[in-house]
Amino acid sequence: MTRIRMQVVRNLTISFLLTSLVVLAILAIGQLTQLLRQVASGQLPLSIILRLLGLALPTLLVMVLPLAFFFAVYLVFSNLYRSNEMVAIRSTGTGLSGLLPPVAVVAACVFCLELILSLSWAPGAQRELQSESVRLANAAAEAMLQPGSFTNLPGGRVIYVGQAVGKNSHRFQEIFLSVAQGGQLDMATAAYGEVKPAQDGALTLVLVDGQRYLGQPGKNGFKVLSFARYRVLLDNQDAGGVAPGGINWSSASLPQLVRQLHGTGMRFAVTELEWRLLWPLVLPLLALLAIPLAYSEPRGGGRAAGMLVGILFLLAVNNIVVYVKEHMMNGSMPVFPGLLWVLLLILAVAAYAFFRRSRDLPMLPAWRGRSAS
Repeated sequence: MTRIRMQVVRNLTISFLLTSLVVLAILAIGQLTQLLRQVASGQLPLSIILRLLGLALPTLLVMVLPLAFFFAVYLVFSNLYRSNEMVAIRSTGTGLSGLLPPVAVVAACVFCLELILSLSWAPGAQRELQSESVRLANAAAEAMLQPGSFTNLPGGRVIYVGQAVGKNSHRFQEIFLSVAQGGQLDMATAAYGEVKPAQDGALTLVLVDGQRYLGQPGKNGFKVLSFARYRVLLDNQDAGGVAPGGINWSSASLPQLVRQLHGTGMRFAVTELEWRLLWPLVLPLLALLAIPLAYSEPRGGGRAAGMLVGILFLLAVNNIVVYVKEHMMNGSMPVFPGLLWVLLLILAVAAYAFFRRSRDLPMLPAWRGRSAS
């Protein structure tokens, strides 16, 4: 590898690391602000906040790395153009195509990292983040149960627990529960209850040896049912993101998605796999697009013009990708070509722009050539 290419690799690596930190800080500052508010109000300790933020970083990095690499390539080639280094490089017989190998070296490393993040690390971190959120929600729900007092639960429910059994605060005596369901009274009493986690991690209160009273006494439909076990959900956790089959697709593991390719959740699994593969595949295409957008006259202005065009293009692509994914999930769009046509769109735009710039042709058609260049 020549000294020119080594210099491009070095500059590109440094720029990528710096831009990654900047973009990551910009995206993370919103989440950090919300979490710090909870620290200030005493809702969560700082150690928990740092753990939650750390678990959210892999998911943020999936979006950060392609953006950071695009900006890094843009900045490196923009400096080459403005400092007349590109003129000197071309005088040696090396054109834009000759500078693609050093860009490809860095892109290959970032591609591998992005692929691992998208397919494994980010979903795994999301699963841990969901588990931690459930644990915190369970602790908050359990803290609401104060012996000898009535407590309002989510969903318009009211519960009363008597004294705790012994030193174990997870067990209570004399349980009363009132549930409002469309105007119909639903009450339950039990001599004993114990707080236990359900299979999905939600916190429940298991009533033992009690009775349920459905309806109003003296009216038709009034029933008294005896039960040995009655499980009550303490919190009101939303199953958002969980599709048929009880799978949270955004945090599903790769083996789990592969198994669903031949099951009832095939559409959801294919959509999620295309979404995860999209970001690693789009990374080299964004680098190819950034090279022609970085062009500027050595003594001319408008250095940020190409950056602005690139940002607007990325925003448009992101909106298209989100739109297509949502319609693929609800079945209004086919899973093939699915998100593939978005990749083809980016490839077409990047290849066209690179082809025109590598031959010193204006981006716009010939009849607008003078004004464009």
